[in-house]
Parts: sequence; structure tokens; C-alpha cells
Amino acid sequence: MYMSRIKLQRNAYKNKDFWKNMDNTYHIHRLLWLLFADDPQRKRDFLYRYERSESLPTFYCVSERIPEDRSDIWETESKRYEPVLEIDEKLSFTLCANPIRTKRDDERKQHRHDVVMDAKNQFKKENIPREKWPSEAAIVQKYGFEWLERKGEQYGFRISENEVRADGYHLEQFYKANGKHQINISTIDFTGFLVVTDPEHFKDALYKGIGPAKGFGCGLMMVRRASI
Repeated sequence: MYMSRIKLQRNAYKNKDFWKNMDNTYHIHRLLWLLFADDPQRKRDFLYRYERSESLPTFYCVSERIPEDRSDIWETESKRYEPVLEIDEKLSFTLCANPIRTKRDDERKQHRHDVVMDAKNQFKKENIPREKWPSEAAIVQKYGFEWLERKGEQYGFRISENEVRADGYHLEQFYKANGKHQINISTIDFTGFLVVTDPEHFKDALYKGIGPAKGFGCGLMMVRRASI
């Protein structure tokens, strides 16, 4: 596997056509696909994270192949990504995820809700007055943490609530290229510390991502050894 840092070249910053392709998550998704589009039949074999804190548009990718810039607008740096992990090793992490729950209704039909909306719907069902609801920040922290804690059981890591922050809850709606298929995505940003419990399962999460919407910039967990 490879870890790549992909940053917009400074001489491309004033390219108006580029910024037209940065106006929503679907267009960004297409831009990243172009870096791996060597075969129209190829399935996605990469994860990416859009790092908005950088001065120029920057993406981090974990992929099976090295990205190729055919448009000559990116600076790319790639290196082998083969983390060596140990049981009980403590790591700091960042993650943008699409935390959802799947439930069946009375007719056994499946419905997907993000964990924040699911919690609010539950408050409504229990007839809890809105003024008695927790703040949205508290809802995001509680139910976001619980979702990630369950993922940790699946992927070989454990977390403590006092060491994980869940915030930045964001809802986005956009359409695919044909303008007919609407996509709804909600995201939560997670930062904090985790402890590795199963190195092989955890490595699988680092390579394949956590949660859905991986093709739209969700699921890539960035980790580093925690300084003691």
C-alpha cells in the first residue's frame, strides 16, 4: 500500500476551471478518481481525506497504486505505507466518517440514518420536549463516540470517551453527473487517542477505511504514535 500527499500546484491556484470542480463533494470525488483512472472498469482501490486546514487544497490518500497526475496541476508525494503495529500500542488519530445506523421499519424495510438524526428521532418518539434535548454538540459527542466505539470492537482498537472528541457534524446533499441521483451524506470529525487491540484487524481498517461513503472522502483514519 501507499500513502500519498496530493497538493494543488501554486501555478494552478488561479485556474477557474479547477475551482468549478471543488464546489461540492461529488466533483471532488471525480477529481480524485482522475488520479487513479487508468482503466474505466477499475473499482475504487483508494481512500482519501480532504485536508481543509492546508493553505492550498490538499488530499491524503491510502491506495494500492501510486496516483498519476495527468492534468499537471498537482504535486504528489508517495511512500510505502506498511505500519508496524503492536498490541496495546497507543496512537493519536484523526478521522472524518459517515456514522450511520441501519434499522428496519414495521414492514421490515431497511432505513439508514446518521447517528445524530437517529438520536433526535428517538427523542421525538419518546415525546421528550425539544427544550429538554441535549445540545447538538452533546448529541454529536455521545452518539458519535458510541458509533466509533462499536467500530473499534470490529476493527481491533479501543477508545475512551475522555480521549476522543467528536464534532464538526455536517450535512451535505449533492447530485451525480446526470443531475438525477441525489446523495445525502452526513459526517463527523473524530480526533483523539486509541489503543490497538488486534494489529491485523486494525491494519485492515487503515487500508480499507471505516464506515460508508469511502468514495466521498470518508473513512480514512490517519494515525501516528502518541507522544508520551
